[in-house]
Amino acid sequence: MGEIELKEKKTGKARRISLNRACVEAINGWLKARPKDVEDKDALFTGQRGTLTVETIHKLVKTWCKEINLKGNYGSHSLRKTFGYHQRVTFGVGIPELMTVFNHSTQKQTLAYLCVQPEEVKSVYLNQL
Repeated sequence: MGEIELKEKKTGKARRISLNRACVEAINGWLKARPKDVEDKDALFTGQRGTLTVETIHKLVKTWCKEINLKGNYGSHSLRKTFGYHQRVTFGVGIPELMTVFNHSTQKQTLAYLCVQPEEVKSVYLNQL
């Protein structure tokens, strides 16, 4: 479909991200609709004060959750963890692939990050044909 390359702020590493068809179509639609004075090197999405930051996204998620009275502590990181959860549970993506996606150095780190509970691991041993 498509790919973007970015430099991770935290690690400084280059990262290639593959985009599915829906993402490519949404970005192409936005590129056609954006102001003509925007250049290719400019950020795709900006806020009133410029480039969107992790802190800005965090505040937005908090605001959205508060507006719908969603109980719990949610923020920008919740989006990333939910993505990982659905990749693992809904689509059956393995831990090694998710380690790469999250840039984790150990499987233990990824398992903890995704809140894989000991009960889940125990249930594997109880599976029968």
